[in-house]
Amino acid sequence: MSFSELDLDLTIEHAISELGFDTPTEIQQQAIPVALDGSDLLATAPTGTGKTIAFCAPAIQHILDRDEQSTTAPKVLILAPSRELARQIFNTVELLTKHTRIQSQLIIGGTPYGMQQQQLSEPCDILVATPGRLVELDEKQWLDLTDTSYFVIDEADRMLDMGFVGAIKHIANELPKERQTLMFSATLEGEKMGRFAGELLNEDTEQIRLGESSRTVPSQIKQTAYRIDDEEHKEAVLKHLLSQERVQQAVLFVSNREHVDIWVQRIRKMNIMCDGLHGDMKQGDRSEHMKQMKRGRLQVLVATDVASRGIDLPEINTVINLRLPRKADSYIHRAGRASREGAPGECISLVDINDLPMMEKIQRFMQANIKFSKIQGLEPKTKVRSSSTKKKKKATKK
Repeated sequence: MSFSELDLDLTIEHAISELGFDTPTEIQQQAIPVALDGSDLLATAPTGTGKTIAFCAPAIQHILDRDEQSTTAPKVLILAPSRELARQIFNTVELLTKHTRIQSQLIIGGTPYGMQQQQLSEPCDILVATPGRLVELDEKQWLDLTDTSYFVIDEADRMLDMGFVGAIKHIANELPKERQTLMFSATLEGEKMGRFAGELLNEDTEQIRLGESSRTVPSQIKQTAYRIDDEEHKEAVLKHLLSQERVQQAVLFVSNREHVDIWVQRIRKMNIMCDGLHGDMKQGDRSEHMKQMKRGRLQVLVATDVASRGIDLPEINTVINLRLPRKADSYIHRAGRASREGAPGECISLVDINDLPMMEKIQRFMQANIKFSKIQGLEPKTKVRSSSTKKKKKATKK
């Protein structure tokens, strides 16, 4: 199938072709016709499968079909859970609308309110935003959503994790009742997700479920773990891993902003170009670090889980967990950063004695083992037994 078979306007086809895409991905093949038909949609697909174009292309077509002048009330509203993901979506919208008169705006935290008040007073067809900041602007009575007829919620499961349900419901109540709603997510599991979707989508919503189970890491991503004695051992193992030719660019995950700063300094001492990313960082700094990574001027980005989704950096092929996440499904989201469009990647976890219980929880969650490896000359000196081994020994004694 080609994009020409999806009944998109030639201006959209041309823009997609300029991006280097000739054949739609599976999620695009299935989601675009449903969206063009005007149906509500609930879709799940793995990270890096082309979901952004799957909802942006029909959004643009929706505006072209309405064939109306731009006003200060956007016709399309797209919500994303993080600034980085919102900016990525906005950039895609800009590229896809370059041959049209469609105007778009980006509203995210970290930008002065006065500047955003000015943005909202200008003509806008597509508004891309994070929910928290959008609610703040609505409470200031600067936001007009009375003409929004196409509503997208991206990374819906992440919205739940980050506590944005109330903000999204607030925004949804400001939209016309007669609208089309599309919800995209990495997983649709859980009672909370079911209620969330049920409150925002109509009864005859179309559902698309693609890819592997949300409890598994994509098969093209190799998973490896190394047992670690202490911080000094961890630093030595990391230095060895980052020196390997197979590592193009890497994202290193830590648990908090203080650890971001600590590890950025340690990695720079290895003569490796590195910077950090966390939620408390100024938006301008975050954007600059992402830009430097995209230009290849950085090899490593140290990040908290704010970067586990929505970062479009195609040269990243390695994810390293310097500290495992607190939730098993977050491990899967982190690992997904190691592959874009099905390319090979690697997720490596450096596991000390404090992380062992979490590693076992992750393996139970995925119902799969993660192989522990050793590096010659950097083998762990501390011997540990897993809790499952201890339980077996206790059972034998009984």
